[in-house]
Amino acid sequence: MVPLAGLAQCQREAEEVTELMKQNFARALERDGRLSDLDSRAQELRAMGEVFSRSTRVVAQQQRRGHRRWRLAAIGLAAFLLLFLILVLSLALWLSRPAPAVVTVTVPPPPLPGGTKPPSEPQLGLWETLQ
Repeated sequence: MVPLAGLAQCQREAEEVTELMKQNFARALERDGRLSDLDSRAQELRAMGEVFSRSTRVVAQQQRRGHRRWRLAAIGLAAFLLLFLILVLSLALWLSRPAPAVVTVTVPPPPLPGGTKPPSEPQLGLWETLQ
């Protein structure tokens, strides 16, 4: 009977090992399911991250365009104000300068040959007489 007792013990141990193997296999299947769920979630997150990256690039470009427009408007306004200031200053300087002195010189007509006085009325030329 000794061999039968050893055989029964081996059979029990084999059943325990078989049971442990079944449990390990069930756990491995559960882990595989969880890993596939995690993998699908990771793929979804990756896709959402790509969409987010694209949308942030678009928003950043729009922001840069808006800032560029405001910068150009500010530069244009500054240039306009500078030109206006230059115009006002030059006009003020031009108006503040003293008026040039007007000197009128009257030159008497040269004496006529023979010592006669020139006529008091101007002589009319050919054109004026035709009119």
